[in-house]
Amino acid sequence: MKRLFIAYGYDITREQEVILRELRQQDGVNQVDLSARTGQDRNNLSRTLDILESKKLVARDVCSSDKRNSLVYITDRGRLLHEEAYKAVNEYRQVLFRGFSQEEVDTFAAMVRRLSANLTSFNEDFSKPTAPNKNT
Repeated sequence: MKRLFIAYGYDITREQEVILRELRQQDGVNQVDLSARTGQDRNNLSRTLDILESKKLVARDVCSSDKRNSLVYITDRGRLLHEEAYKAVNEYRQVLFRGFSQEEVDTFAAMVRRLSANLTSFNEDFSKPTAPNKNT
C-alpha cells in the first residue's frame, strides 16, 4: 500500500487511510471507539491523529458532555484525499484477491475479524491488574 500511495502521490500511510475510511463511514467518533474500530492502540492512534490534524485532514473537538473525551471529524480536505486514495486501496485489493471468489474473500475477512477480536480480548485481559493464567 505504501508504494501505491507514493506512486499516486498521496501523502498518507496505511494507518492514516484506515482512520480516514472509518471517519468517512461515521464522522464524529470518540478516540476510544476509533481505536477499537481501526485496531490501533490508543497511543499510536493519538500520534497518527496529530499527524492527520497537522495535514488538516481531521479535526478534533472536545466533547461538551465529557471534557476528557475528544470527538474526531474528517475535514472536507480529508474526505477529498481519501476518495482519491481509496482508488489505490481498491487496486491493491484487486491484485491481492485475484483468483479468489467473493465467498472466499468474505470467509477470510470473517476469520481475520475473529482473530483480531481474540487478540483484543487477550490484550484487555492481560492489561488488567491480575495477569491471566500463565497457560494462556
